[in-house]
Parts: sequence; C-alpha cells; structure tokens
Amino acid sequence: MTYRGYANGPCVFLRLYGRPQVFDAHRTAIRFPTQKSLALFIYLAQAGEAGAARDKLSELFWPGRPDHDARRALRGTLHEMRRAFRHDAERIVRQGPDRISVNRDAIATEVECDEADPATFHGEFLAGLEIGTSSFDQWCAEERMRLRDAALGRAVSAMEAELAAARFAAAHYAAEQVLALDPLSELGCQGAMRALSGLGRRADALRRYAAFRDELATELDATPDAATERLADHVRQADDRLPRVMLRRPDKPSIVVMPFVDLTDGDMAHLVDGLAADVRTGLARDRTLFVVAGESADAYRDTMLGAAEIAVELGVRYLLQGRVRLDEERLRLDVELTDGLQNTVVWSERYDRPRGAILSVQDEVVAKIVATLRGYKGIVQRNEARLAHSKSEADLDAHDHLMRGMMLKEKFLKDDMRAARGHFERALTLAPNSATAHGWLAWTWFFEVYLGWADNPGAALSRTAQHARRSAELDPDLDFAHWALGAAYLAAGDNNMALDCFDRALALNPNNSDALANCAWPLMFENRTEEAIARMEHAMRLNPFHPDWYLWGLGMAQYLQGNLHEACAALSRMSQPNEQSKAFEIAALARLGEAERAREEVVALQRLVPDVRAGNLVAPLGFRNERVRDELADALRAAGVPD
Repeated sequence: MTYRGYANGPCVFLRLYGRPQVFDAHRTAIRFPTQKSLALFIYLAQAGEAGAARDKLSELFWPGRPDHDARRALRGTLHEMRRAFRHDAERIVRQGPDRISVNRDAIATEVECDEADPATFHGEFLAGLEIGTSSFDQWCAEERMRLRDAALGRAVSAMEAELAAARFAAAHYAAEQVLALDPLSELGCQGAMRALSGLGRRADALRRYAAFRDELATELDATPDAATERLADHVRQADDRLPRVMLRRPDKPSIVVMPFVDLTDGDMAHLVDGLAADVRTGLARDRTLFVVAGESADAYRDTMLGAAEIAVELGVRYLLQGRVRLDEERLRLDVELTDGLQNTVVWSERYDRPRGAILSVQDEVVAKIVATLRGYKGIVQRNEARLAHSKSEADLDAHDHLMRGMMLKEKFLKDDMRAARGHFERALTLAPNSATAHGWLAWTWFFEVYLGWADNPGAALSRTAQHARRSAELDPDLDFAHWALGAAYLAAGDNNMALDCFDRALALNPNNSDALANCAWPLMFENRTEEAIARMEHAMRLNPFHPDWYLWGLGMAQYLQGNLHEACAALSRMSQPNEQSKAFEIAALARLGEAERAREEVVALQRLVPDVRAGNLVAPLGFRNERVRDELADALRAAGVPD
C-alpha cells in the first residue's frame, strides 16, 4: 500500500472501510483501551488540522452530563487514546487549552492511498463505531455517507481516466472498486464491461452485465439503463464479428471517420451522415491511408466508448469526429482528429459557412477537411513523422523511415535531401516492393538534377526515371506514383509529359493538392504563368496547411509574370528557403531597385550554399525561352551573386 502524507511516512494507517481499525507504520494493529478512545481518534482524524473544541467534544461524547464531569471524561479518554500510540503520541496528538487535533500528515487512510484493493471493500464505512450517543451516532451516519460518496467519486474518476488511456487492466480494477462500493452502479457495470472488452474478454464482459442485470432485478425490480443495454449489444456484436485477439494495426496511418453528431433540428440527418461519408470517401482515395469502412464506423454511432477504446477495438490509430449545427442561415461543423493510442487531440477546426446552396457548401467543407488531413504534409502524416522522430534508429520500421525521409526532403537542401534518400533506401530494404519508397527516391534524384547538385546529372536523371517507373509498375493506380513519374519527365525537360503525369495523378485523386501545385513548374517553363498561378492558388485553397514549396512555386510564377512585389512577399514567407527560392527573391528585389535588401538576401543565400554561382542557379531551369534564364542570371549578378 502506498501512502500520501507525512514526509517521513505516516505513523499510523487508518482503515475506515468495514469495522474501523488503526495500524502502526509496521502494519501492526493498534489496540485502543475503550471504544470511545477509538471513536475520539477517528473523529479527530476526520476533523482535519483544525480539530475540534473541547466543549464540542464533551457535548458530542457525553451529552447531558455536567461540564465538569464531561471535561474530566474527555481528559481520561484522551489519555487512553495517547497511551495507545505510545512513543508516537507527541507526533500525532496536538493539545491546546481549548482545542484538540491530530497531525493529519502523520495519518494515512485507505481512501487516500494511491492504490486500494476492492477486495477489502466489504460492508460499509465506520461499521460498528457508534457509541450510543445520538449526536456522535448521527455524525457517524453522515460521515459514513460522505466517505462512501468520496470514495465512489474517486473510483469512478480513476476508472474513466484509465479507460480514456486504454489501460484496460487498471480500468477493470477501478471498476471493481466502484462496484464494491455500490453493487448497483450503472457506471461501474459499464466501466467493467468496457475494460473487459478492451482486454479481449468479451464473454466475461457479457457475464458481468448478466450478473448486474439479475442483481438489479432482484434488489430494485428494475432493468439496466438504455446506455448499458446498448453497450451490451455492442459487446455481443463485437464478440460475434471481431477476432479474439487484438486486431493488428496496419503498417500505414489508419483512421476511422466516426458518424458525425447531429446537432441540427433533427430533419437533416441525411446531410450530417453525408458529410461524414464524403470525408471518409475523400480520405479513402489517399492510398497512403488505411480508412475503416463506413459500416464499421456506424457500429459506434451511439456508443459510450472513448477514442482510445475504439482505436484498440478497430485496430486503428486515428479517429475523426465531428459535430454539425445547421440553422436557417449558417452551417457549422466542428471536427477533431484524435490519436487514440496517445489519447491526444492532434488537430481540430471549426468550419462556419453561410448556408447558401447547401451542396456547394458541403463540397467546399469536405474538400478542405480532406486536403488538410491527407497528403505527405497533411495533419496525419505530420503526426506520424513526429512519432517516428521520437523513436531510436534501431526501432525504426519501413514506415518510420519513410516519415523521417519525407520531413528531411521537405527542406530542399542538399545534405538533408541526401539524408532523406538514405531513409528511403532503408525503407526499401525493409519493404522491397514499396511503391511509395521508390516514388520518394525518384524525387530525391530529381532534385540532384533540378537544383544542380549532381556531379553526374545524366546518372541522376537515370535514377530518377528508374525509381519513378518502378513505383508506377508496382502500383499503377497510386496517384503518388504518377506524380513521381511527372518529376522524372520534368527533370528530363519534357514539360508536356510532366504535365500529363501530374494530371493523371489528379485524375486518380482530385484532392492531391501536391500534384496540383507541381503543375505550376511545367506550366511556368512553357510560359503559361497565369495557369501556373491559378493551379497553385487552387492547391493552396485545397491544402490550407500547405508546405513551403507552394510559396516557392507561387513566387516564381509571380516573378515571371512581372508581379515583383507579390513574388517577394510569397518567397519571403518561406520558413525554410532553398537556394532557388532565394535566387528568385534576390532577383525580384534587384529588379525593384531594393539593392540593400537584395545584398542582405545574397548573404543569406551564401549561408545556405557557400560556393554559390549565378550560372549554376539558373542552368537547371527548363524554360522554353532561354532569354528568361539569361535575364534571371543578369539580375543575380547585379545583386552581387558571384558569376
């Protein structure tokens, strides 16, 4: 038993459940000479640091007796109480001329312990403590009820906390404490069933329910609450359909879109269900996600199970939950993404729109949710990357290596890109037929060509095409594979074929905002800058949490269109600029006549690439009109970039 209290450990342990008992620090029972001396100690222990006035104690324990006699009786009983504690009496008992108290730090009770065994909960608190005086016996009755309610509240809170964290063994233990204190507690029965079901002991959960139902009928001639009945039905269904062992979690991010909560006036259930179904369908088109089917999600429509319990039962990590409000003027949708295994909210958002044409509003909201969650820079993958980053190198699996590689690649700097390639190669070692790993490897080799890093550009171009084609061969219906193949054509200077591949990726998944954004590059190189900006802005609308490189592409396109102020604004917002984005920012500043700011950015560029040369920066750019490349180089030289 673990105590809370005195710095050097409590002197005594007070058991209040059942017949009250007092033990010393070695757990040896302390014997009190009289029932009243035990009752006096328990009363003072429960009174707190302030204790009680001597007059009140005299009246409580010896009502009706003359004050002198009652005071003398109190002194005698107090002496008996101190004698029971022997050498610890001075540490425990505090006496003043008018008040008596005990040192609460020197006392521990079973209701204050970090652990309490429900097997010890039998009978009631303070059983048999009455001493035959009405005032004290009334205090006993009131204290008994207070202790029971307090212990019950603590046990329920502990049970709910353990269930929320999917610690089912501890939750079961706490639920049994609740039922020991109140055998007819609906919450206790529900908690025990949820904990046993979480442990895979669904038959035991149903037996617990049957015993509770029978006891309720016998004692109160009543039936369980509707919530308890629904829980029992759910456990029966799970017992029938789910395996006895815990479902194995997929090796890619897994998510269930829960039925959205309908907070409308009740006649828009079809809209609420449609919103959830559309989000589920949109996410399911992302081949990097494992999305639970709608029928299975519907099984939890009226459940009391928490996110962690549902995640364990379905074998997934993430839950998307929503609440829909609709009035005559507005549609409001609150959504929340929970990491069930960590019991944490990863992301939440509120969408508040004029009702207008309800279907178009619905389409807009669904598109934003899906774009925010999916993709390699979406909320789900960001959380996956954070989890992978927290693991040691030895613990990484293929998925973790992909996550680490994607985050390193996102910096678009040579050393980080090559480190990312190492992770993708290790992912392929662990999963040789991973289309995704081949696709990301293609991108790392693409940047060796596109940013002019490769000592042998021809070999790098060959590796780009090799991995991109292998990705598409392994999974022809994977939008990401065609996105990677587009990169290979872009590196080779075939802008039209690159655009065709990006469009193919979008045909497979219209919500692939990254493929949409990448269309800007072949369009820019073909002098179709208006189309490039339009696609980039559409991608940004689809993906509000867009990565830095969207700003890179937008800034380039605005520079080429002559919108130099807008180009500077976009490129300066990048939190992780790269050498090419910085080059366009410098050129825009130079052409605007802001020479001092341009020189400052040249210094920043040289910190990124110490041996930077203007010619090397512009050489890989695949503009159909070579004059554009020459003018860019001239602007860089004018700003102070070495030739």
